[in-house]
Amino acid sequence: MKYSATTAAFLASLSVVTAARDAGYLGKVKKFDVTKYADKFGSVKTQSACIAQNDTTFIALYDPYDGIDDPFETAMKSLTAAYGNKVTQGIETGQNSQFAYAIIPGNCSNQINRALVSEIVDVAVVEDAVNIESFLAKKTGTPWGLQRISNEAGATGSPQGQDFTYSFEDENLGKGVDIYVVDTGVRTSHAVFTGRATEGFSFTGSAADGDGHGTHVAGTAGGAKFGVAQGANIIAVKVLGDDGSGSSADTIAGMSWIINNHNKRKTQPGFIGSIMSMSWGLQGTAATVDRVILSAVDAGIHVSVAAGNDGADACGSTPSHNGGANSAVVTVGSVNIQNKVSSFSNIGTCVDIYAPGEQILSAWNTGDNIINFLSGTSMACPHTSGVMAYLMAQDPAALGQNPAALKAKLLATARKDKFTGQIAGSANLLLSNGVDGGVTARRLVKNYVVPDQGTDKLSPVLGGPTSWAKHLVENLGKRWELHSSEAQMRY
Repeated sequence: MKYSATTAAFLASLSVVTAARDAGYLGKVKKFDVTKYADKFGSVKTQSACIAQNDTTFIALYDPYDGIDDPFETAMKSLTAAYGNKVTQGIETGQNSQFAYAIIPGNCSNQINRALVSEIVDVAVVEDAVNIESFLAKKTGTPWGLQRISNEAGATGSPQGQDFTYSFEDENLGKGVDIYVVDTGVRTSHAVFTGRATEGFSFTGSAADGDGHGTHVAGTAGGAKFGVAQGANIIAVKVLGDDGSGSSADTIAGMSWIINNHNKRKTQPGFIGSIMSMSWGLQGTAATVDRVILSAVDAGIHVSVAAGNDGADACGSTPSHNGGANSAVVTVGSVNIQNKVSSFSNIGTCVDIYAPGEQILSAWNTGDNIINFLSGTSMACPHTSGVMAYLMAQDPAALGQNPAALKAKLLATARKDKFTGQIAGSANLLLSNGVDGGVTARRLVKNYVVPDQGTDKLSPVLGGPTSWAKHLVENLGKRWELHSSEAQMRY
């Protein structure tokens, strides 16, 4: 370990209480006189010059304290006078103690009398700053949207390729969070849900998905391989029929059921919070639906809604107009792999954030191993719901049941000015889980992954009737079969 005499002198100038680990406080030490050693430190000009070299950063720490008094402030002022704004310093108060720290850039030891180090009697820790790497986990072979939300550089190439990489720090991936997919139902038996999906409410009596939209949305929010919050609970709330449409009365009934179920879940061990993910919209506004959405927020339920696919102002319809700066509801617009606002995406001041929404691959309703490409703000919304669950699981106490706090965290974590296009007053914020995986997308066999050539059969894939891909093999032991040959636009 290296010791900086400059740092040491600063530390020793503080009048503090030191403590032996097992013997309690020993009393105050003699104040170190900085002026006595001024000529040994060198002039301010000399010190500034060696700092400019950006050699080594030192972190100095006192711990514990029984109080911070004027000598500390005096030393801070002296240090700032010598080094300008290059020094980071502060006092932090914990539950049982206080500590002071200074972060000092530059290795000036060759210009300072190192004999001063021997006079340090009250320094707890002085050490070089070291690089810290997060316990970053990565999953390869994922859709482009998962790389886009976890990589500063984004994703490049064709969205049809599935050799992108999803990066994350918290391997819980939303565990303990309930994501209510308010939609056409969910095929809960699909392999991507790994037993985490259950049927909740249905206006028909069964939450089975006869349309596919709800299963696709759920897969993006929390499905293994294709989803963001791969540890979250998925709860199907069927308010739309097998033709993808429904009544606002049924929607209100479904949301009311969610509020009641959320209140029951709050007392259960391991429960963190609830997200209501809604990838649908009305032509115009409905005050009754809006009031129930706000009631859900008041109950501590987080709400994520799609902005809509009319290429218009999201403030013109329910539920998207509930977003914006003065609401805890999160309204989500769509971007494509080229980092451009999707041509279909609604925009405007009611849109809070943008997320991947074009040519998204996820689970489908016609079989437990069937997958499908869809495009729409419906696909952007569950990406956001998944990141919300991910953030909630990282900080349950602060974010689990506080929609306003979670929205603030979500927007603060978003990447700024990362896409182009008309947004009509909404912020240029791109969904992020706060991780930069730093991975460049790779491609195999043009735009398609062919991991198992022995038993594959051809399946149609997005890109036109002449475009074909082999089945994808995933570590769940399932063979994924693509459902459609053409892109489908859904809300």
